Amino acid sequence: MLDKLFKGAKDSKKQKYLYLAIGIALLGIVITFIPAKQPDNGHKTQNAPIAHVSKDSTSYEETLEKRLADILEKMEGVGQVEIMLTTFSNEEKVLAEEKTQNYQHQEEKDESGGIRISERNDMQNRIVLQSGNTPFIIKENKPQIEGVLVLAEGADSGVVKAQIIESVSNVLQVPVHKISVFKKQN
Repeated sequence: MLDKLFKGAKDSKKQKYLYLAIGIALLGIVITFIPAKQPDNGHKTQNAPIAHVSKDSTSYEETLEKRLADILEKMEGVGQVEIMLTTFSNEEKVLAEEKTQNYQHQEEKDESGGIRISERNDMQNRIVLQSGNTPFIIKENKPQIEGVLVLAEGADSGVVKAQIIESVSNVLQVPVHKISVFKKQN
C-alpha cells in the first residue's frame, strides 16, 4: 500500500523524507488522543455544599402532624388530638459541588528596575451529578419548626396538658414556650 503512495518518489532520499513526514503525522495524531495531564498552577478541586430549596415542606409538615397526633392519642387521658405545626423555612437539599480555582501570579522586571505584578484568579463551580443527570445530595435539612398548636380532648387536665407539652417539646426539639395546648371542642 505504501509502495503505491511512494511510486512518485523514486529517489531514496525522497522516500526517507516521506516516511519521516508520515511518521511525524502519525505521532501527532496519537498525541492528540492521549489525555494531557494538567499542570498544577494553583488549581484546587474541592467539594463544597450548595443549598437548594425544595417545595415539599407541606407534605413534611402534614406527615409530622399526623405521626405526632397518632402517638399523642395513645397517651392515657389525651383523647382525640389535632395538631398544627408552623415552620420557619422550607426543606433544603445541599448538593455536592466541584470548585476549581485557578490562581496565577506573575512578576515582570523592566529595564529600569521597576516591577510589574499581574494576578489572575478564576473560579469555576460545577454541580456533581449522579447517574441519570440527578445532582448528588450531601444532606437534607428539614424545615425549622417555629410553633406547635395542639388541640386535645383531655387538655382540661393540668397533668395531661403538661405531659403533652413535655412530649411535643422532646420529640420536635421545640422550646416549651412555643407550644400551645388547648382543650378540643367535642
